[in-house]
Amino acid sequence: MIRRRRIRTTLIILSALLFLGGCMHLMQSEVQPPQIEGIFWQPDLASTPPSGNWHLLGVSTFIPQWSVVQSKAWFDHDTGFSKWKRNINLKQLSQNAWAQHIILGLAGEYNERTARAEVLRLGKESQSIISKTQPVPLKGYYFPVEADPTWLGVHRLAQTIESLPKPMWISIYSGETTPEHIDMWLKSWLPKDTGVFFQDGVGVGTRSPQQARKILNQLQQEFGKDHIIIVLEAFRPTSKGTFRSAYPWEIIQQLKAYEGQKVYIFDGPHYMNRFNVYSVALWYRLHYGSPH
Repeated sequence: MIRRRRIRTTLIILSALLFLGGCMHLMQSEVQPPQIEGIFWQPDLASTPPSGNWHLLGVSTFIPQWSVVQSKAWFDHDTGFSKWKRNINLKQLSQNAWAQHIILGLAGEYNERTARAEVLRLGKESQSIISKTQPVPLKGYYFPVEADPTWLGVHRLAQTIESLPKPMWISIYSGETTPEHIDMWLKSWLPKDTGVFFQDGVGVGTRSPQQARKILNQLQQEFGKDHIIIVLEAFRPTSKGTFRSAYPWEIIQQLKAYEGQKVYIFDGPHYMNRFNVYSVALWYRLHYGSPH
């Protein structure tokens, strides 16, 4: 009985959101919609191989965050590394509608402190990965050592990125709600022609979607809209210190704040299940029209 009530309540709320989305579409037809271009994935044994219906949101680019973690490969290509128990084939992955284009995550570590301390080694491992995956058509590469203004050794990340081929992407975040001079901090070390994914911080409770949009505008004013793309965190903290999937209406609030922007979602296999995708896709169509 309790489960039925929860389902009924969810459907009522979703219906209200869809109705409001339809009304808003009539009133805001001039608004440029967010373009949901990509989905991140943190490979693990439970989600390998990845599956989903993210193409319904317009997604066509897939980013496996790591190819290699702890010197073990998630892919079955001969990269010279030992492999995890489950792995996937990049060419087969690209046959999915939501992975027509792949930005390949390179070598990383699960622990951020370890990754930062070993960034130069990870750069060398990444060079090996790139050389072994040259035959696979890729949209670009993602170097998965994240940066924030507290990292005093960020120049080592810049040194590593400069040694890797382009197009290359990294990601940044900030633990402050409204970080001052984040654009100047990034400008002080970021190598030219490096793309940046800005994590919105909404999922970890650092800031609101509107505050994230202000920081995004600040960064894009300095670096250009094509070089700074926002990452929508599709999760929320729980009272137990873990994370849950964001509810559809929470994701919708983020998307509304990111109108006119390219959006990448973190992450699909763990937080964007089929119900979330169907719900957000229905709202999107009523509010903006088809995402394709």
